[in-house]
Amino acid sequence: MSTKGYFAFPPPISGTSRPYPTSIPQSPDTKEAFVDKSTPGKGDETRSEKPPHDEERINRLHKERELREMSEIEWVRGGGVLRDAQGRRDKSRTERIRAELKLQEEEKTKMDRWRDYDERWKALAASDKALSFADIPWPLRTAPSPRDTGAFTLPAISEFLFESLSVRSNAVTRKSRIRGSILRWHPDKSSLVVGRVVAEDVDAVREGIHAVFHCLKRLQDDERDNNNTV
Repeated sequence: MSTKGYFAFPPPISGTSRPYPTSIPQSPDTKEAFVDKSTPGKGDETRSEKPPHDEERINRLHKERELREMSEIEWVRGGGVLRDAQGRRDKSRTERIRAELKLQEEEKTKMDRWRDYDERWKALAASDKALSFADIPWPLRTAPSPRDTGAFTLPAISEFLFESLSVRSNAVTRKSRIRGSILRWHPDKSSLVVGRVVAEDVDAVREGIHAVFHCLKRLQDDERDNNNTV
């Protein structure tokens, strides 16, 4: 038999050398690239985190949406009508924005009214000038006249005191508003105010203060009774 052969067998492979890789290398853009290797044991948690460029994209989309909504609001505020993707009038969305704008304006009016009332009281306390009936910041939506002390009714005072509590951003409670008002209109404090009133208005101011304080005490009693029945 001829000793020539057509097959050459490679030398045996040792345990330390391998002719091919045992695993496929991870590319830099795989999830493994976002694992925080500085903190052992957190690989599973960080794999689920969104890549930084995804967060930037989400933030950009949010800003674009906010700008678009602001543009729509200003358009409707100016009397415009929104349109849908097909160019048709979007009445429901337009009316929704109009309702929101109306509510915002009403809330602003309520807050401005209370803020003006509060600021007038601060200015009065910081001054020592003589006062007339009209200088007193009465807790009413419409300023009363010295000859109309019958305007100090429980419904009228309640409406003024509590209307701003319905504003969505309000954090003041009804109980707190009543308590603060009683402290402000308490006879011990109001006597200092009466002492500065011009002679011709003293009786009307004193009568008005008495009527306001009486209504506030009724509101406090009603609030206490309501809490006891809960």
